[in-house]
Amino acid sequence: MPTYNMHFEITTYSESDIGMRYAEDYLFWSPLIEYFLSGMDAFEIHCWEDEQTVVDEIIHELSSVESRKEGKVLIVKGELTEIVKDFLLTNPLNAAGQLKWFSVFLYRKGTVLFSSEHYGTEFTGSGLNVAQKEFFIRTLPEDISILEW
Repeated sequence: MPTYNMHFEITTYSESDIGMRYAEDYLFWSPLIEYFLSGMDAFEIHCWEDEQTVVDEIIHELSSVESRKEGKVLIVKGELTEIVKDFLLTNPLNAAGQLKWFSVFLYRKGTVLFSSEHYGTEFTGSGLNVAQKEFFIRTLPEDISILEW
């Protein structure tokens, strides 16, 4: 069975007041992340330390997971429990309707198989089967660029 490594990038953005790019809407987030949570066993979230509300929420909601700072980035990682899954699914957007986390990585057996980066405007899938590849394409907005290798 063939597998695919793919990178998807949303090409139509909304700008924030601080110059960051965000998707125009995140209707795709819940179906996409829920689909790829299946079969994963670990996660990692990156956010900027100056996004204090997001940092505080992560520390409060995911208090039992490992966290560390690398430069100005807070990195939180650990086992993909039901609490973490619920956290990623139920309240992913800030008050402006933008994804809260700069990066989200999902792992299986130590390998990153899914990533959402740059506030959910770029995605990578590794070792995708045909159904997963088609799900990405069907779920993300139409205005995406796709790189396959």
